[in-house]
Amino acid sequence: MTEKTTATLTTYLTDMHALVNHGLRAIDRQARMLTGTSHLQALGAVQEFQRTLEGHLKLLDARTEALGGKVTQPFKDAVTTVTGFLAGITNRFRPLSACKAIRDDYTFLSLVAVSYLMLFTTANGLGDRDTAMLAEQGYRDAARLVMHIDRILPSLVAQELREDNLPVADLERQSRTMLARAWKREESELGLETNATA
Repeated sequence: MTEKTTATLTTYLTDMHALVNHGLRAIDRQARMLTGTSHLQALGAVQEFQRTLEGHLKLLDARTEALGGKVTQPFKDAVTTVTGFLAGITNRFRPLSACKAIRDDYTFLSLVAVSYLMLFTTANGLGDRDTAMLAEQGYRDAARLVMHIDRILPSLVAQELREDNLPVADLERQSRTMLARAWKREESELGLETNATA
């Protein structure tokens, strides 16, 4: 591997590490805020996000070091500190809502997924199979967590509406049906539909 190739891959890996590390800090705060509330589904999801992302940090760290790099970059750390501080201020002025916390996680995990897709494509293009495998696993994990949010968010919304004494129709079944239709349509568009006869 050339020096330029290694430097490019190391940059992608350290960017990915900074992103995951920053998001994990916010998710850690969510776990603390949700502990002791009635939102057990949300807490369970957030704890799974924590476990998964902590594993990602270890893998990203190990791969970066294998390429001769370090995940601690002063500039990236400073940017992460500033954005984390701003997110903390926003959280102080916003009341705890399990739905909004999980919605924010969905946004973050989608960014994680697309970042892993970029890392996967870069690593494959540059012939780094080990980094590509790490990125593929990261993408799969992010997709799994996003789909988990798809499964639980309708019931979380319904729970919060009921806690506000609002009349709630059977939105959970309708939401799941809508999600299934959307994913099935996209599978069809990509030609990924499972052929039952194959």
